[in-house]
Amino acid sequence: MQWEHDDAVRSTTRRARIVKVDDSKSQQRVDIKGLKNEKPKKIWRPQDFGFSSNPPKDSDGVMIQMGGRSDRTLYMDAGHEKYRPKKTPEGGSVLFNHTGDIIRVFKENLDVVHIKKINVRIGHGYKAGESGGGEGEGGEGEDAPDDESEQDEKTISIVMDGDNIVISFEQATITWNEESLTAEFDDSSVKLESGKTTVEAAHVVIKSEHVDLGDEGGILVKRCDDSCATKVFAV
Repeated sequence: MQWEHDDAVRSTTRRARIVKVDDSKSQQRVDIKGLKNEKPKKIWRPQDFGFSSNPPKDSDGVMIQMGGRSDRTLYMDAGHEKYRPKKTPEGGSVLFNHTGDIIRVFKENLDVVHIKKINVRIGHGYKAGESGGGEGEGGEGEDAPDDESEQDEKTISIVMDGDNIVISFEQATITWNEESLTAEFDDSSVKLESGKTTVEAAHVVIKSEHVDLGDEGGILVKRCDDSCATKVFAV
């Protein structure tokens, strides 16, 4: 009977909620709960290429049993009602997490906000093409994110952590905060503070046709014999 077939198809697609996520292998697996006493484990959660996420517990979605078979179950996301950003303009896109960090791409605005640190870097990212692990069965794996930055021999990095903005390129670093701006290169540095500039280097060279010491127009430098110096050497 056709109605029996339709009922069978309907029963293979139903709502589910995430209990646990294993993100350590080539395919992400989730433990979910569906109908009463229904608690499938290690269910495949398909994701789009170029994007990966780890949904928090109690995220809602749909459990699909392909061909009506429980051994072919997969889970598709439907989101989390508590964390979803609202009122996104038409045509806009949002990347977000469950702690309030967000990237918004709107028609006239690109907004990147993170509560602790933003790091923009040129260098190695992750172990591309080395996921392995077959179907993703197994233990929890390491807690540390997949990262290859330790391979970097030369990087350009901009880090903002709420207290400092740090721009670095090999042995050169610029640090900017509320109190000062410091430029460092190897063993030399220049630090700008309110009312004060500090230069540290083994050799300081000033090339200019006109250098005023003390104030605009200059202030005469007294010698030990009380006459004025025409050349100044600092030791």
